[in-house]
Amino acid sequence: MRRLIVSDFHLDPSEPERYFAIIDALSQCKCDQLILAGDIFEAWVGDDGVTDVDRQFLEFCGQHCDDVVFIHGNRDFLISDGFLTSFGIRLEAQYLGDAILVIHGDELCTLDHAYQAFKREVRQPEWIQTFLNKPLIERQAIAEELRRTSRETQANRAEAIGDAVDEAVDGLMENQRASVLIHGHTHRPAMHYAKGNLRAVTSDWTHSGLGVVVDSMPSKLTVSLTHLSAQGALIKEQWVRQTGTPEWNRNS
Repeated sequence: MRRLIVSDFHLDPSEPERYFAIIDALSQCKCDQLILAGDIFEAWVGDDGVTDVDRQFLEFCGQHCDDVVFIHGNRDFLISDGFLTSFGIRLEAQYLGDAILVIHGDELCTLDHAYQAFKREVRQPEWIQTFLNKPLIERQAIAEELRRTSRETQANRAEAIGDAVDEAVDGLMENQRASVLIHGHTHRPAMHYAKGNLRAVTSDWTHSGLGVVVDSMPSKLTVSLTHLSAQGALIKEQWVRQTGTPEWNRNS
């Protein structure tokens, strides 16, 4: 079985060419399961704000393979289950299968206290309902202001604040009994091996980007950080674990 995990496309209708470039890139990697791990859209202010290019992209994803999973990011958490279902995509809070855990990743940035407080506020059902009851144009204006504020905050904060915290990573993997954790959000693509566990971080995207390909076979499990573009798929780093053994070995 082949899983493809990607995140942080930050698709914006003002740049329609990126939608089609990313479709071309994803088309280069056939898979049995596609996991969209959040921040696929730069801002989602409600399903009624969907554009034609949004629809075309979701239609492609729903048809790319038999099983497509969407995990909310911090920018597209208002996309609804029912809306995604209409494209053949299922919404999950996280994905866990075969000791492989996939999340968006913002919950790991526990040093970013201001963001975590903001997240708790906007994920409350009362806040969501009040926001969605506003006219679309007002919601779009609020989203643009939040994006501007976010850019200013990121430019002025210490780099470590926006990164995953080791204690949060270890605690989550232990709690979920996962030996592989895959996430995005931090825009720091890499593969980390510690304490017998593997953590793979996807990238944000321009017209191409880095995703994670997981190949599960009877004899071994292979996790590859892979650059995807319209020109093809190129493995940047790969780790392998033989079935029945706890050790991971780096292949590239």
